[in-house]
Amino acid sequence: MLARARRSGKFELLTAWAWAGALGYRPDELSGRSLRQLMQLEKRAAGELVAALLDEEDTGPLEVTLRCKDERRKCFRLYRRFDPYAQAVYVLADEVSEERSEPLRACG
Repeated sequence: MLARARRSGKFELLTAWAWAGALGYRPDELSGRSLRQLMQLEKRAAGELVAALLDEEDTGPLEVTLRCKDERRKCFRLYRRFDPYAQAVYVLADEVSEERSEPLRACG
């Protein structure tokens, strides 16, 4: 699953059909939804997540928990690549199964 994060905080799902399938939505249902809405985050926590996504010093993967349409929660590992020309971060998301998930602060 591919997405793009911009310095403005905008998070765009570039492969909406893949995100929709993983989260149980139709692709059109994800149109206009923010990562904050999918995670059910408060404004401060959402800001911290955006800052972590855009942190060029710490390029390791992040783990986040997203809410499915049926209210279940799934953990995803986000791998980031910075594009200074586009002033954006490209994000590849991989679902983390419970068997291989290590305890990190964002998932659980």
